[in-house]
Amino acid sequence: MSKTPLIRLRDVSRHDNSTGKQLLNAVSLQVRGGDRIGLVGASGSGKSTLLRAMAMLDRFSGELLYQEKQITHDAIPSYRREVIYMSQRPFFTYGTVEENLRLPFQFKSSQGSGRGRSFQTEIAATALDRFELPAQILDQPCESLSGGEQQMIALIRALLMEPRILLFDEPTAALDSDARDKYEQRIQEWHSESMADPEAERAFLWTSHDPAQIDRMTGKIITMDQGTLKTFPEADPNQQQSQIDGESQHDQSAEALND
Repeated sequence: MSKTPLIRLRDVSRHDNSTGKQLLNAVSLQVRGGDRIGLVGASGSGKSTLLRAMAMLDRFSGELLYQEKQITHDAIPSYRREVIYMSQRPFFTYGTVEENLRLPFQFKSSQGSGRGRSFQTEIAATALDRFELPAQILDQPCESLSGGEQQMIALIRALLMEPRILLFDEPTAALDSDARDKYEQRIQEWHSESMADPEAERAFLWTSHDPAQIDRMTGKIITMDQGTLKTFPEADPNQQQSQIDGESQHDQSAEALND
């Protein structure tokens, strides 16, 4: 595992002016190459807000360093190719699947990335095949896709960008068990592909209310509680499991009250 953090957060806070609520409260966190971090907490505890801040999608106070450098305003588009937020509801522009997969390669940040990459239909077709999706889906309009297909296409689009960090916000919520297993396997492969080179190691954060999924996909767990971050030792999986179970029960109770 890399010694130098890929991302370093220092006292990151976010305040909702419309409600007066403190969404993030002086969060400090380091993410290193090789990390597989499970982010748990009750609904509304700040998990999505933290991931969106890490992707620099929302404004916040405090400091975020990527590879120990401040991200200037002009560098944000390039940064978002390296650190990609995977939402529960992927965003697609009007058009076909192929047009949406091509779109990131047309941005100025792609042309200046220095990787010399361009969209290749053959690579996209291979990526589709790994999810047992037919190549013909490239010609379908994105609005015709099921929720599960949209999640898989969004992951393929992200991986084509060759990111260093992925930020997963309940990414398999719309998938059946078979598709979920393929999704998880692809992430595990993507993560392990970089492990031979400490300078290129990848990392991800994963939010889920499914204790079994957190156990399968992550190596350590942190929890959000009212915008505050807590860390649990990697060496004590029983404590981690107890924490996830407690948060899951909290959410179930809250849902019962709302019904």
